[in-house]
Amino acid sequence: MIRLIDVAHVNLNVSDVARSEKFYSEVLGFRTSGKVEGQVCWMNLGQYREGHNLYFHDLALYHVPKGLPDDYRKRIGLNHAAFRLKSPEEVDKAAEFLKSKDVKILKGPGTHSEDHDRYLYFEDPDGNVLELVATTLPDYPQAYLRPDWSRDDHS
Repeated sequence: MIRLIDVAHVNLNVSDVARSEKFYSEVLGFRTSGKVEGQVCWMNLGQYREGHNLYFHDLALYHVPKGLPDDYRKRIGLNHAAFRLKSPEEVDKAAEFLKSKDVKILKGPGTHSEDHDRYLYFEDPDGNVLELVATTLPDYPQAYLRPDWSRDDHS
């Protein structure tokens, strides 16, 4: 078995890289770490030092020539990408912010029964489904980690 330690990044296909770069930076706070104009944009959450020209990224936006087919939500492929916020209140505030930016809200805010995350689903400019989540559980994640699990053991 392969022992993963983290999710490295999410890459999305988009029809207009510049438009998507603006959305992900101005709406969700991503920072551009590198790009090839009109082809690809690499972005991160700001945790990496600038100037290394390595394009460390949590998200990449790749240009594709065709838009989504009408039945895209019923096809095999990426269902959605989720990003964690610090508190449930931030999810609720995010909903109001997204509405003020005319972003299409699909569902929420609400609370998932399976993990008790406060959630909000919405679309990026190309119809890619995104989710914002924040736990409502006390002492998360420490109280819910397996006692025998550590990143060091999984590298």
